[in-house]
Amino acid sequence: MPAPDLASRARGALLGFAAGNVLGVPTEFLHTPDLIQARFPGGVRDVVRQDTPDSPHDDDLALTLILAEELLEPEVDLHRLALRWADWAERDGRGIGNWTRRALQHIRVHDAPPSSTGGQAGNGTISRCLPLALRTFQQPKNLISGTYHTATLTHPDERCGWGAVAVNVAAACFLHGRRDFIGDVLEVLRENQAPEELLAAVRRVPLERREELPVAGPSAGYVVHGVEIALWFAYHEPDLERGVTWLANAGGDTDTNAAVAGGLLGARDGVDAVPARWIAALPDADRINTLALRLAGL
Repeated sequence: MPAPDLASRARGALLGFAAGNVLGVPTEFLHTPDLIQARFPGGVRDVVRQDTPDSPHDDDLALTLILAEELLEPEVDLHRLALRWADWAERDGRGIGNWTRRALQHIRVHDAPPSSTGGQAGNGTISRCLPLALRTFQQPKNLISGTYHTATLTHPDERCGWGAVAVNVAAACFLHGRRDFIGDVLEVLRENQAPEELLAAVRRVPLERREELPVAGPSAGYVVHGVEIALWFAYHEPDLERGVTWLANAGGDTDTNAAVAGGLLGARDGVDAVPARWIAALPDADRINTLALRLAGL
């Protein structure tokens, strides 16, 4: 098969992300594979819609699409972006994490981001960063700076900021048509003195086995683990459908893990790797497709 072109990779990135998110939403709060199997005998393999007309998307996808729209404005304004996120959290807020909600409330009340997470390092930043990779993949400095500063609007923690950068550097490699990304990610993290824990997680990826991944358990939702899981699937998994389905049924933070991995695999393999039946079941699939192309300058 011919390699996917840029349009296919861009569409695959955002539609793969959206499909992974929607596939994982019904299992998000079931926590373990056994509970998921009890609720969904045979596992979740197709989209089980959870949306309503007033709430078409859960937090991962809703905040991602707001960021995508902001990046297409004539001038990007992080303050305006934060307030748009806060508006959505107050109007809908379906699935939003406790810390993200608190951070957006802080921004609303104080007109400034929080100065600390109090030691929390949730995966909210990697669950919405992909539009920046699509918009800046040909501008490495802007990709790094934009991703980091957008992440720390709500999560002022080095692990959260540089975790989002790690995901977007990998996505940028795929958008350029390159499948090797570990070296690029490590180089950016080292040059910017990212936390050693994050570097160690990226270094583990090439030799790690799937059963060793920190998917479920009490630390599910930790950003360093989320980065490790997403990069592992982007490095090892040859089939987007198989990888995303496995994550949606594996327990832990299923919707975010499946979304981030789905986005990276879609950027790597193009839109044809995303099952057509998943795309057909997505709310706003045409809008997502158009945003992907516009972000990539197509």
